[in-house]
Amino acid sequence: MGPKEISDEEDKSDLRKQIRLDLEIGEIDFKREVSVMTRLSKEAVELVDALVKLNLFNSRSQAVAGLVMRTLLSELEQFRQLKEQADKLDELEETVMGLANKALRE
Repeated sequence: MGPKEISDEEDKSDLRKQIRLDLEIGEIDFKREVSVMTRLSKEAVELVDALVKLNLFNSRSQAVAGLVMRTLLSELEQFRQLKEQADKLDELEETVMGLANKALRE
């Protein structure tokens, strides 16, 4: 192996480090605290399994969580704006329900 050649194991190690670094960048804390059940296509599961088999992730759960976090981090500001708008909708819904309840009681 020449000086510029990198073994497959080194490639995988570098890729694992980059994925972990990507997940640590930004203001989102990558703690896996909440379980979320999801259904995926067979093809998606096969791709996730390939990432696990290549030791890029330790488990399906870690792979899916990592991919979701990478997506969120890639457009963090836009996702924050979407969340802010969703929060405003929640507040508006509460106000409307309160007014409706008040009107129905009178």
